[in-house]
Amino acid sequence: MSKANFTILKQCEHCGNMFEAQKRTTRFCTHKCNTANYKLRKRQEVKKEVEQETKQKLKPKVKAFDLATIKEKEFLSVYEVSKLFGCSKQTIYRMIEADEIKALNLYKKLTRIRRKDIEQLFEPTNKEAPKELTPENCYQMNEIIKKYNVSRNTIYNYGNKHNIQRLKQSGITYYSKTDIDNLFSP
Repeated sequence: MSKANFTILKQCEHCGNMFEAQKRTTRFCTHKCNTANYKLRKRQEVKKEVEQETKQKLKPKVKAFDLATIKEKEFLSVYEVSKLFGCSKQTIYRMIEADEIKALNLYKKLTRIRRKDIEQLFEPTNKEAPKELTPENCYQMNEIIKKYNVSRNTIYNYGNKHNIQRLKQSGITYYSKTDIDNLFSP
């Protein structure tokens, strides 16, 4: 038996040109098309890997079951609050230290936070509208220096830092008495 000579006409999978294939498994007309397709396949593989990594990163860190149990509780642990906020436990401890969140320390590592206190963080605070400043309800710089024995720089720095209300009239700066008394009184 001798081998029969036959040719196979195929269409290149990369460029679409018709070519004579030497084997049935040949898919590309030239080495250039083969290389281009190889590079395209590799780029697609890398793209798929990146997409999978992104999907894994986007998965919620807290399971739905955990959130359901957290929502039912009246008192939460620091860990549960950190999962609820999506931050670290250290951040929650800092917020407790700064009195931004009220918490009760029952025993070592038994800090509990009331759900109402957490919900109050997101409610708008009803601050009183600032009073209309007049020279009668304000101090001048010299009065503050005499009364509290502080320097001009201290008054300037604290005034900016604590947003003390000021009134400027006729080139004189007046500082709110209530703000100054709250700031410098023991």
